[in-house]
Amino acid sequence: MSPAALDDPTAPRKQLSGPNRVNFQPSKLLPLSKSLRDGTEIIITPYINGYHDAPLKPIVETLCEELNGEIERGDTYPMDEIMSADLFEVYWFGNFAAVVTVRGGPDDGTVLGSFHVKPNYPGRCSHVCNGAFLTAKAARARGVGRVMAETFLVYAPLLGYKSSIFNLVFESNVASCKLWDRLGFTRSGRVKDAGWLKVDGEEKYVDAIVFQKFFDTPEE
Repeated sequence: MSPAALDDPTAPRKQLSGPNRVNFQPSKLLPLSKSLRDGTEIIITPYINGYHDAPLKPIVETLCEELNGEIERGDTYPMDEIMSADLFEVYWFGNFAAVVTVRGGPDDGTVLGSFHVKPNYPGRCSHVCNGAFLTAKAARARGVGRVMAETFLVYAPLLGYKSSIFNLVFESNVASCKLWDRLGFTRSGRVKDAGWLKVDGEEKYVDAIVFQKFFDTPEE
């Protein structure tokens, strides 16, 4: 079985397939070109089961460093131990991931962020997905998170998922909560004292919001 997105990252991953999900359309999972609000041209490249024509190793190393920075800051992710690049590759790219890079100009190929999609539950409930999002520290406040969230809503239905649940969106992550509200997610639950996080220079318990959204059926 595939573990949920926030389970043990060392657990084995099941290769992406669609037998328990409808509308699985991997042929439509194509790179998307978009622009950030500052005019930067970007490309969002999908990686199915870790595969794409683009070289993956330098991307893995960059994103692993970014995630480890988030883990050390201790205010957004639940993990408390940093990952090796090998472990990160399996954890982040084992099912499906998309990577945002600059397209053209002197910064061509610079990694701005990434998100991954995987089942939130195993087996007969694997049509409900989860996602995790990572914006490069140097790319904050440029609209990268919004672009990734909107693209998640394009790719996840094509992967055959019927809905998405985000189990742990910490209430202290105000920008993330506002984003999911704006994109039509429902606040379907609250987990009291879900995380022992570093917030404003001190460690304390923080509630998490559970967000859910049902997807429109993609066109054939």
